[in-house]
Amino acid sequence: MRSADHFKVVDLPSLIWPSNITIPSKRFRLFVAADTENNTVDVVSAFANAALEKGMVYFCSWGPGCERFHDIVDEVILEDDLGDRHFVGADESACMTTWHAKHELDEALDFFARFTRPSGSFEPDSDYWVAVSVGNAEWAASIRRILGSTTFL
Repeated sequence: MRSADHFKVVDLPSLIWPSNITIPSKRFRLFVAADTENNTVDVVSAFANAALEKGMVYFCSWGPGCERFHDIVDEVILEDDLGDRHFVGADESACMTTWHAKHELDEALDFFARFTRPSGSFEPDSDYWVAVSVGNAEWAASIRRILGSTTFL
């Protein structure tokens, strides 16, 4: 079990990966609470590429448009798999992705904290969780409260 010192909550005004984020492990698990219904594919793809380049090995999306967000992240991963293969593990492990359209925020965060398991060679050195809230201070406050009282498994 891991304590709350293994996670970071980031509140972003828009869906742009923060250039100043420091992640203290080689790999990390990412949760994004956002309304991405009006974001272009290019904006979502740029965010996904940046997260993958920083070491994202598990992705959870929640909020309006989260299914589409998830699908675009999967497309970015697939494009890489068919091309340069920057985001593939030593044993062909790939980034896992889930979306949580039918869950409340607390249920989606519970899944994120307790059940996200990177595959194969991506699991070692992936014991850090990053939760991002985009453009919604209430979500960011809820994420901090919920994850602050959660034991990460």
